[in-house]
Order: sequence, then C-alpha cells, then structure tokens
Amino acid sequence: MDRVSRTYSDGPEDDDRGHSPRVNQEDPMEMKIFGVNACRAFFEHRQDQIVRAYFAEDVAYRFGYIMKACAKARKAYRIVDTYELDKIAETRNHQGICFLVKKIDPFTIKEYLDASIELDTDCLVALERLGNPHNVGSILRTCAHFGVEGLLVSDAVVAQNGSSQRSAEGGAEFVQFVHGGRLSEALPIFKAAGYTVVATSSHQGENLYKTELPDKILLMMGPESSGLSDFLIEDADVILRIPGSENVESLNVATATGIVLGEYWRQKEFEPGQSLSPYREDPDFEDLGAEDLGFDD
Repeated sequence: MDRVSRTYSDGPEDDDRGHSPRVNQEDPMEMKIFGVNACRAFFEHRQDQIVRAYFAEDVAYRFGYIMKACAKARKAYRIVDTYELDKIAETRNHQGICFLVKKIDPFTIKEYLDASIELDTDCLVALERLGNPHNVGSILRTCAHFGVEGLLVSDAVVAQNGSSQRSAEGGAEFVQFVHGGRLSEALPIFKAAGYTVVATSSHQGENLYKTELPDKILLMMGPESSGLSDFLIEDADVILRIPGSENVESLNVATATGIVLGEYWRQKEFEPGQSLSPYREDPDFEDLGAEDLGFDD
C-alpha cells in the first residue's frame, strides 16, 4: 500500500503554514487516547466519536484504513513527526498513534442496576482511592478479559484518560464506567439489589480458594499501600484473602483483582452479557508489537 502523506481537515482549523491542528485540551468532554490496541479498539467500536487523529510519519502507512475512514467521515487527521506526536499525546509511549475523542458519560448506579436486573450472575468491581492510571488501566484490561462489564468509580476522570486507556490495551471498550460518588453510600443500594459486597485483605478473611463466591458480587479493591478503608471492610458481607508464601507484604492491586476475578470466572463458568466481536482486519494492516515500536510493556 502506498504511504499516505496528506492532511485532511474538516474545518477552519486547517493551518496553511503546515502546522498541526491544535488539540483542544480545555473541553471537559474530550480526551486523548494513544497506543495501537487502545486506538484500534476505539476505532472498531466508537469511530464516530473520534474528533481528530494523529499518526507518526514513520508508521503512518500501517494505519491507512483509519485514515480512509476519517476522510470518508470528514474528520481531521494529521501525519506528524515523532517529536511532535510526543507533544500532542503528552507521552512518548503513544506507539505512533493518538486520537482526540469524545468522552462517554458514565452510567449512574440506577442505570447499571436497571441494565443488569435480569442477570443471574454479575460482578462489578469498585475502586477506592486508586489514582494511578496504569493500575486502573490494568484493572480495565483484566475486567474485559473476564467479562466484567462495570467499574464503579467515585471519579471517572482517573479512568477516562490516555494513560489508563493505553494500559487497558483496548479493554476499556468493553467495560462501562459507573459513577457512584462515595463508595460507602453505594453499598446499601447494591445490597438491596441482591449483590454481596466483597472486600479483600492481605491479613484477614476467608481463603479465596476455599470460599464459594456468591452469584452477584460487588468486589471492592483499594490501594496496595493502605488497602481498603476500615469502614468499608466493616460493611463488607465477605472478606477474602489470597493465600500465598507471605514472602511479600501484599500484591499489586491490579494483580489481586485479576486473581479474584479469575476465581469468580472459574466457579461460575461466567458468561458475559455482551459478545466480544473480533476486529475488522484491514488486509494492509500489520500488527504492531511492543518490540516493533520500541515500547516496553
């Protein structure tokens, strides 16, 4: 396929001096995402919500099918050098692609419960005081793998940013953010809806592998440094402990989340509510691995 080397613009922001269109960083309803898998998944599922696309000139030819779609939909895209893309994406870990996209409003608790009311089994993950977007992204990726479709957060900002989306490797497209405000105030609502509130602890609780997990659970996860707040552990119906050698104090929160969700999947032979459709492959697209792009995963 011939290398694509043109610029398309959908409006007056086209700069005849050859400069890149300026990314609007002030609009609270827009965000930047980057990374091959994150952008591919977004394009596959929500390409109508792409505002603008940027590609590094040395790998742009591999994204010709995205550029064709942008041109057809009259969406702006730009091919820039790697240094400029570093500035646009605000990271060097963009893997040669960055989108400016529209955010999706998170579900309310009521909307999530209304959508899942007929499910016999359901698992929702709730995060307390997790500010590291890489951990949030890893949890999103794990949730997508195990078919968990809801992530309860007090602030959707930490989940809806480029770093968490990059770490999720496309998994964010399969998980719905649920805005819950204070987690302590959300617990009674989920309990009334038939969910069992589950907490994890490094030093107390039932052995995960010897515990029959309830069909519908709200799994609370807290930061590795301090764990869940004491008052949340007191409000939990079940406290779980992941047994191990005890050579280390605790597990990374994303790792611990994956272990618990894996056990839930094993016990329930869990069937996710939505099918994960395969990507539409472009015949000229070559898959990009971390090694090809100089990125350490």
